[in-house]
Amino acid sequence: MRIIVTGASGRLGSVLVDRLVRLGRHEVRAWSGTTEGTRGRIPLRPVDLADARAVDGALDEDDPGAILHAGCLSTAEAVRREPERARAVNVEATWRLAQWASARGRRLVFTSTDLVFDGSRSWYREDDPARPVLAYGQTKLDAEAHVAASPGGLVARLSLLFGAPASAAPDFFAQALATLRRGEPRSFFVDEFRTPLPYSAAAEALLRLVESDATGIVHLGGRERLSRFDLMRRAAAASGIDPALVLPGRRADAALAEPRPADVSLDTTRLDGLFPDLERPPVAAVVAAGSS
Repeated sequence: MRIIVTGASGRLGSVLVDRLVRLGRHEVRAWSGTTEGTRGRIPLRPVDLADARAVDGALDEDDPGAILHAGCLSTAEAVRREPERARAVNVEATWRLAQWASARGRRLVFTSTDLVFDGSRSWYREDDPARPVLAYGQTKLDAEAHVAASPGGLVARLSLLFGAPASAAPDFFAQALATLRRGEPRSFFVDEFRTPLPYSAAAEALLRLVESDATGIVHLGGRERLSRFDLMRRAAAASGIDPALVLPGRRADAALAEPRPADVSLDTTRLDGLFPDLERPPVAAVVAAGSS
């Protein structure tokens, strides 16, 4: 099967492309936004998701059997600063991909986010009401509706990912660890909870999902509900960094441009039912192993 990976030069997208190449079961097309070059032996095709004609032309030319749609404007701050581009990339492009896939009976797996929830409770299930408090979460929720309308569509809501490969731009987790390695103390929220998941586990789950016939929504998260403070304390200890450098902080004490949900931990019962053998190791094990 020919599979398009959108966002192929990003952290998750690069792991997806690498794993598809290692599997060797599929023909890979890697869409990269504006980045040129290659990912391993796979050429990166610059396709601006905000450009409708470019998306339509690339779809018809690549003619995939499935689309792993990981490309988006991916940070809350970027969406807040560029709302029009965020709508074009995160919502309208997803609609375009869903329309193309629906018309041809093709598979579409869309990466959404735990930030579609308002954070007023713990362990959200797939059928719990989604009420985003961040503009980023709203764009993802709006895009979910288009994927849900596609007969071959699946929404995979991802929790906080960590352990990105060195070849991709560093994320929050990698930047924070680098600060701590320099011996610089840094504070992290004790009152914001996620279910962190390694990039490697997320990629494995997504590849299994694209080969499956599952539809609807699936939550992809780790097994542990952790605050950012807990996450970084565990990561520091596993990296041989003094955990005392990890300081407690609270959301109320930070200057935030938008309110942040307090707890968007994900219930992953459906994921367990689909793939009971899927490995989702704890944070300390991933960091100690140097896994991506």
